[in-house]
Amino acid sequence: MNNNNQEEQALLLSNASFRKVGFIVLIVCLLVVIWFFWQSPHYLLEITDRNTNEVLWSAEIDENETFSHEYIHSVEKSPVKEVFQFASSGEMLTMESWTKSFGAGMPYAREGDVEMKDGYYILRNLKRPIQGGIIRMKPSDLYPHRFTFRQDSFYLSKEPFVKKIIEIDVRSLTWWEGLQRSFTL
Repeated sequence: MNNNNQEEQALLLSNASFRKVGFIVLIVCLLVVIWFFWQSPHYLLEITDRNTNEVLWSAEIDENETFSHEYIHSVEKSPVKEVFQFASSGEMLTMESWTKSFGAGMPYAREGDVEMKDGYYILRNLKRPIQGGIIRMKPSDLYPHRFTFRQDSFYLSKEPFVKKIIEIDVRSLTWWEGLQRSFTL
């Protein structure tokens, strides 16, 4: 009987130490995951309805990635393409502007590099910060207005964006939002 009792105690002790090691490994893994999401900034490129704050479209964006929009200028009636970059400084920069003319309301300043390609004047390397940090516009359905990010390309001149005052912004996610987002995507 004494021998059985000693065997039971030995088994109980080995299970207890196995549980302690398992618990420690679990805690260490959890801390590594939390540290990763705490240290790695996560950013979300969002298009929102300014009046309702409803998010109409969003995607994660990394530092130094670009996005663009193409539209027909309301005064000049000529095509325009603007390329923006989410800089490592955390701000959005206008990097390129493609225009076919420099008439009323068209952007031009002696900055960046200028070249001509396929009938477009291309201003490159502008590195101009967006005033106020947010791009605001009211897309019309009169002319096509396209937004492009990575492989996503869609019309802002259609629902749910058309005739709304929209804002294009980059929002920093908290580590918790980043963790949740990584498990829902």
